[in-house]
Amino acid sequence: MSIELIPAALVHAELLAGMHAICFAEPWSAGSMAEILSMPGAAGVIAVEGGSLLPSTEPPGPAGYVLWRVTAGEAEILSIAVLPPWRQAGLGSRLVRTAIDDSRARQADKMFLEVAANNPSGLALYDRMGFRRVGLRKKYYGDLDAVVMRRDLDAP
Repeated sequence: MSIELIPAALVHAELLAGMHAICFAEPWSAGSMAEILSMPGAAGVIAVEGGSLLPSTEPPGPAGYVLWRVTAGEAEILSIAVLPPWRQAGLGSRLVRTAIDDSRARQADKMFLEVAANNPSGLALYDRMGFRRVGLRKKYYGDLDAVVMRRDLDAP
């Protein structure tokens, strides 16, 4: 799998919203994605196979993304998605690692995220990546609870 990571920009808001809609029951709009990308300290990458940014649910094309932000020494993964054809191949780990490395380079010493309590793949990924469960937000995703996770960034 030859996947490159390209910086996410405002011009990608529609593409990001489309990928989000494929992966989540309550999709975010292009406006929401643009708002995230415009936040101070926000960053993101889009994983692309075959160099094509044309929306597709099969290779080649956009395979996933991660959006995060760094502020006041803390980082937060705001959204991450891997499209179905690219799952279980290490792309989620690569995206999380990119967010961690960038956040560490920008002086963040810890990273947070929320993940749906009924998302075993997401929970397993974050466990493997060194995140620890530190809280629960009741009905954060409509009727679903969110597990709050944290990872210290001083360790590799």
